[in-house]
Amino acid sequence: MASDVLATATRTTDAVQKSVLRADIQGLRALAVLAVLLYHLDVPFLPGGFVGVDVFFVISGFLITGLLLKQLVVEGRVSLLGFYARRARRLLPAATLVLVATGAITVAVLPITRWASIGWDIIASASYVQNWRLATDSVGYLTSDVAPGPLQHYWSLGVEEQFYLVWPLLIIVAGWLGTRTRHQRGQIAIENLRPWLLIALALVLLPSLAWSMYYTAAAPEPAYFASTTRFWQLALGALLAVAHSHLEKIPGPLAMITGWLGTAGIIGSLVLIDGSVPYPGAAALLPTVSTALVIAAGVKRTPLGPELVLGTRPMVFVGNISYSLYLWHWPVIVFATAMFPQPHFTGSILILGLSIGLAYLTYRYVEKPVSGWSALSDAPGRSLCAAAALMIIGGLTGGMLVHAVRTEVDRAEIQSLQPEPLLTGAMTLPQEPLSSEPEPQTAAEEIVPAPVVAAEDFPTCDSAKISETEVTTCEYGDQASDRHVALVGDSHAKQWIPALDRIARDNGWKLTAYIHDACPFATGELERKGRVYVTCMDWNAQMQDLLRNDAELSLVITSSYTMSARIAGATDDVAAMAEAFQRSWRPFTQRGVPVAVIRDTPAPDINVPDCVAVNSTSLTECSVPRREAADDKGVAQLRAAGSLPGVTSIDLNPFICPAEQCPPVIGDVLVYRDADHLTATYVESLADRLEASLETLVAAR
Repeated sequence: MASDVLATATRTTDAVQKSVLRADIQGLRALAVLAVLLYHLDVPFLPGGFVGVDVFFVISGFLITGLLLKQLVVEGRVSLLGFYARRARRLLPAATLVLVATGAITVAVLPITRWASIGWDIIASASYVQNWRLATDSVGYLTSDVAPGPLQHYWSLGVEEQFYLVWPLLIIVAGWLGTRTRHQRGQIAIENLRPWLLIALALVLLPSLAWSMYYTAAAPEPAYFASTTRFWQLALGALLAVAHSHLEKIPGPLAMITGWLGTAGIIGSLVLIDGSVPYPGAAALLPTVSTALVIAAGVKRTPLGPELVLGTRPMVFVGNISYSLYLWHWPVIVFATAMFPQPHFTGSILILGLSIGLAYLTYRYVEKPVSGWSALSDAPGRSLCAAAALMIIGGLTGGMLVHAVRTEVDRAEIQSLQPEPLLTGAMTLPQEPLSSEPEPQTAAEEIVPAPVVAAEDFPTCDSAKISETEVTTCEYGDQASDRHVALVGDSHAKQWIPALDRIARDNGWKLTAYIHDACPFATGELERKGRVYVTCMDWNAQMQDLLRNDAELSLVITSSYTMSARIAGATDDVAAMAEAFQRSWRPFTQRGVPVAVIRDTPAPDINVPDCVAVNSTSLTECSVPRREAADDKGVAQLRAAGSLPGVTSIDLNPFICPAEQCPPVIGDVLVYRDADHLTATYVESLADRLEASLETLVAAR
């Protein structure tokens, strides 16, 4: 009996050891990291390069589970202390190096307006919860209007480590149940553990896959980063490790065909999947299962299998440095783009070379020495203490950035308490700014709001998120009034609340804001980023029902971002959206309720506070041509209003972009809080001009 147990343990140990050293897996790592890197360099033929992360997940599940099973079978137990000590030695030194370097480079090359966000990213990354930070904010580097942070890619490290907080415990439980069986039968073998391991895998894989499909369809932005939608991919890799002895029996020709099919599936994923596909969800099955096929086929090594390509020296080299290359490539891209905004081929080659160089140096002088350092490897407790120290160093790095910004914010808040001049912002402009072409402001001693706090200068009104259909309300003005004004639209409608609140209070109106992020007040088959926008359409239907029954409704005000959504399948976007707007507005005009549409505001398409923070003495550096920022904004709104009686269009854009170049600062007031939203301070300076257009509409009612 003892010899059988030893033989089983030896076979398992040898198999796992071979899997760790497999050249084809190193090649898969290379393929995955190069796909991600080239995708982030905007290489046009790899729209699905982001699926390289899925390949990493499957590989990780396979290798780490194999090592855990090796210890379980050979020693009859799994040492959590030893396991986490190995993980710490393997991952934390390089990860912390990149975090600290990112903090230092942020201070050197990025405006202070970015420091706090990056500081919190560093803290979240050091704590391995960056994925939940991104999921909560629903910010992705697939499709985001926000300047990407240099550490967004750390989300995948968080997913892995969160998985390994759960999975080793389930293996221990399976081992305990298998050990009970061994005591009853007098032996232990992987075959005794496998049924319990399969049950443990089913408890992770099946619910996670089902949730991934549901949540991705319901809320694709946060679903992309959520651990719960990704665990099944690591579990699939773990399944391969559990089934290792069975995979060894695959006939050579079948293994070869399976391996190449899997390779083709991965490449097909890189080419066929793009950012418009809800992900992960069902779409993630293709790269995930394909990776599993390559790994499974590689257990039975064949001379003509994928290892013929994946096992070449260049691929193995990139695979060896893949972890460090993944860590470095995204900060390098973000910082290089910030310093040299105009991308070009030579720049991409330099970024690629610098990323690989930094990765090699980190692998050679950090990863390998630390992971093999006997002072740590011989003492798991010491390894974990070192790990805690590294995490604290990372957290402190982020905390220093946050503290630096907090100091500047305090200074800006003190400055804001000083008496304001009578005329600021739009109030300094002439009555007809376009005809007089006022000289742009080139410098300012004090800008309000200060660029460092501009991102927070917006009205506090809860809005429905992109993935939600619930109608939310924010109340302003005189709540006892029988004249009800409804503000309906997306964040570009929401930005007018500071002015409308003052107008409502001055005129005794009751103002209610109904806001849904990135959702215009329009009726039709809307789509957003290539997907049918079901939540927006449902919200619009609810809004119609809600306002239809409002007997006190005196005026509907609406506005929306031109790029929020479009009509699915439309050949003329402007005409189609104009008709959709009219379908939403007509029910009100037919019952005598006027509609006022505020034309969409100019969008500079650059982060204005970031630019102003580094150009406060040369503000014209942050100006954008009006033809680019303003001329195409709100055209559908104007067309719809012009042909529907009872609708009034209000165009305040001449007071936002009063010259051929749209200025970032007018009358010492910062115009924008990001790339397309007005600051609340500047909106307040437009209140008088907006009020003149609205008073007669409510009075006539």
